[in-house]
Amino acid sequence: MRFVEHKTTHFTQAKSDKQEHDHGDIDPVIVKKLSAHEKMAGEMKQSQIDCEALPLGSHPIERKQYYSQTFSMSPKFVTNKGLVKIKGKNIDFVQLLQRN
Repeated sequence: MRFVEHKTTHFTQAKSDKQEHDHGDIDPVIVKKLSAHEKMAGEMKQSQIDCEALPLGSHPIERKQYYSQTFSMSPKFVTNKGLVKIKGKNIDFVQLLQRN
């Protein structure tokens, strides 16, 4: 087994301090995490469908508990992932549900 000892000199310390504090030329990266219904609304808007993603839990339809026992291998409970309101069409809302 080999052990290596690193010594910090004044030059390398000054160089590493400059790298840590000198970030003037780098643009910050901003990452916005979209929920499933916001992502779907964005995709629908790209297809020229006038819609908006409603805040989670803002509509009474989202507060209902859904379950299915129709299919034997399907999970019983589903989770609400959000609601998208559609404007100017025969469909008022699209609700995203996830099977558990």
